[in-house]
Amino acid sequence: MSRRRRERTAAAPRDEASDRAVVQAALSHLQPLLVHMGSSRAADVAALRARFDEDPAQAWRDIDSNAWWAGAGSLAAETMTDNPGLAESEWDTQVRAFRELMIEIAEVLRARGIANPGLSSWLLAFRNWNA
Repeated sequence: MSRRRRERTAAAPRDEASDRAVVQAALSHLQPLLVHMGSSRAADVAALRARFDEDPAQAWRDIDSNAWWAGAGSLAAETMTDNPGLAESEWDTQVRAFRELMIEIAEVLRARGIANPGLSSWLLAFRNWNA
């Protein structure tokens, strides 16, 4: 009996404009959220959002970088920072929203096939924590 190989089909091409719109919208929500949470990374997020209009290729590289997804100094790790003094229920809501926005961004990166090695672990953690 011979085994038939499954034919692999090429992934459907991504809609660049749609991917950018999703990520830019997420960044637009993330930046003021980070300001409210007292994060010093809010300005970086605002600059990255603007970079998508100026140099999209660089913006995709930046958002897929270790600064976003690798280790303790990454933006993803800021979802675990200490409460800066907000009411506990407000802090929990803010962190949950932060994680949801990071999930949205991570899903686009993964679908584009350019996901940083640290992204999968964060994506799993964010989903589990928010569940």
